[in-house]
Amino acid sequence: MSQHGRVWGSCRVWWFVGLVPSLVLAGATCMSAEAGRADWKPIKGLMCNIDDSVFFWGSTIEDGKAGETIDRYVDVMAGAGTTVLLCNINARRTNYRSKVWDAYWDGYDPKGSDDQPFLAPMPRDEVASYRKGIGNALAVYEQGVDYPARMVERCRHDGISPWISLRMNDCHYNHISDHPFHGSFWRKNPQFARQNCPGYFATCLDYAHQEVRQYFMSLIDEALERFDMDGLELDFMRECYLFSAGKEAEGRPILTEWMREVRKHVNAAAVKRGHAIQLGVRVPSRPEVSLALGLDAVGWAKEGIVDVLVVTPRWTTIEFDMPLEKWREMLGSAPVTLAGGLEIRYQPAPGGPASIVSAELAAGAAIEVLSRGADVVYLFNYFQNSHPFWEVSTYQRSLKAMTSLATLLQTPRTIGITYRDITAPGEAYRAPLPAEGKELVFPVRVGPVPGDGWHCQLLAELGRVGDAAAVPAVSVNGKPCELLKDDAAEGGRRVAVFKVPLADLRGTDVQQVKISSKDQNSPLVYRVERLEVSFAPNGR
Repeated sequence: MSQHGRVWGSCRVWWFVGLVPSLVLAGATCMSAEAGRADWKPIKGLMCNIDDSVFFWGSTIEDGKAGETIDRYVDVMAGAGTTVLLCNINARRTNYRSKVWDAYWDGYDPKGSDDQPFLAPMPRDEVASYRKGIGNALAVYEQGVDYPARMVERCRHDGISPWISLRMNDCHYNHISDHPFHGSFWRKNPQFARQNCPGYFATCLDYAHQEVRQYFMSLIDEALERFDMDGLELDFMRECYLFSAGKEAEGRPILTEWMREVRKHVNAAAVKRGHAIQLGVRVPSRPEVSLALGLDAVGWAKEGIVDVLVVTPRWTTIEFDMPLEKWREMLGSAPVTLAGGLEIRYQPAPGGPASIVSAELAAGAAIEVLSRGADVVYLFNYFQNSHPFWEVSTYQRSLKAMTSLATLLQTPRTIGITYRDITAPGEAYRAPLPAEGKELVFPVRVGPVPGDGWHCQLLAELGRVGDAAAVPAVSVNGKPCELLKDDAAEGGRRVAVFKVPLADLRGTDVQQVKISSKDQNSPLVYRVERLEVSFAPNGR
């Protein structure tokens, strides 16, 4: 029995299991979450979500080796210190032989040509990769291996708490209506799509329709019946657009009532299994944005509907400035694990250059998460076999460090300024970068400042504005910083690195970084495109 999978839910009345299970099966009301419980403990350690595409698209499934391949994948996650592993089982189809949804390979002929009807709608340069992914999924099934069940089994063997994660409104390939990614329910029911919603998320399903809610409930019920999980996650970040434009407020009580029904189904499954099953959700990083989209995550936690609340960016970039302390204050005494989600993509400015995060950037974001009120770090898209700059040893060492704040504070780290990629309907949001001006001030949270034996540097990437190619003066909390390095790049860009005395950072939670001309009378205007603060032990 895993450490965290048996944590009792606040409104689950587990002492009734075996005595009056009909109360749970009927969804009987019990004590409120606010009442708390002496036995309740939040999840600690590290939560990792395994997107199924990384396994099926990134693995080689040899004849008769499907089970061993899955086991090896889970073993690496165990070596990385994973406490909870969340196995994703669906997008618009499932990665196992479902009885209620289409499987990835339904309609696919593995011996057919690239022009077969199943593949014909796809761009030609994507066919080979797609065939590999669904071919691997089909191979696992044909070898008699149930991918999610095997994941769960190996998790238990390795001492990891196994969860199942469901994507609640995935809309990849929305611009190709007959792409094989789409399941038959979506294809046959265009009337259930969101209305008045142009753009990438236009074809998401509208949860205002009872048929849509029932469609997803059927998958929830099948997963609960089929897989012996410790927890079920509803991933509303794939996608969080659940209602037609302008109908989000009307949809909020509809979704909350549906979530109550989900909780009842989870409770009933727990009675049958004989152990607790937690319910978690993934929602946008700001509570007001989540609520504006119809996701009353705080209300769900206080009512005892959910046990785990993951706040996170969607995908475009990792966030270093999620308001975890605000979430914590709003949650009050609700017995819910608060997790801070880290994405793998690093993009300082919208539309600007992007990259996979370095181990130092990931550590910096994880420190921000844990030092600002979260119980646990939650990783999404941190794939063990697709990080070109992370070898397995680096991968495992970096992830294991995230299991505690004390360990993280012993590691080199970098904190960057990024933006949030999900906003509320109608919100006027301006990303911090790029920023232009003669004098620019950036508030930067850097977490606990290390003691002696460490050094701090500030990196500023500057773009040309007119003739402004000169390196500016930089100060932190009013104290000037020494220029250490100045590299000019093509297009007028330059990267300047400054020394920041640690003494100038201590005693404040928010550091004020100012960038301006060395000459107060200078007409130069600066454009800041990237700004990072790094800490490392002396000698590194």
